[in-house]
Amino acid sequence: MDKARKQRLLGVLALVVLFGAYVGWSERPRILLHYSSQASAPIAYSYKEQGVETFSGEIRPGQVREFPVKLFGGSDYRIAFSFHRGEEKYASFSTKPGWGTLDLYVDTELSVSTQPPPEGLIQQQ
Repeated sequence: MDKARKQRLLGVLALVVLFGAYVGWSERPRILLHYSSQASAPIAYSYKEQGVETFSGEIRPGQVREFPVKLFGGSDYRIAFSFHRGEEKYASFSTKPGWGTLDLYVDTELSVSTQPPPEGLIQQQ
């Protein structure tokens, strides 16, 4: 094989590897946490993997936070969220994530759902 053909073949192979890495990165498993824009106050959250707290912080009304999920977590890999607003409200959610994106929706009463609330729904405060 001549040198020019070998270089072309290596160039095409490099492009295929880079494209595969890009698709793998952009389609990696993750969790998107949506907090209702109708809420009046931010909530504190705690994100746990296998019972160990990985992330914690605060999310404001209308914000979306992204959390990475391990690609090869094993068959017993689980994630959990805890939410609280002040001392009066508390909720938790636990699941075994899949290979795609998991959208979680937290409403004003700290209820967690995998389905977005219907458009135009105004919750009583």
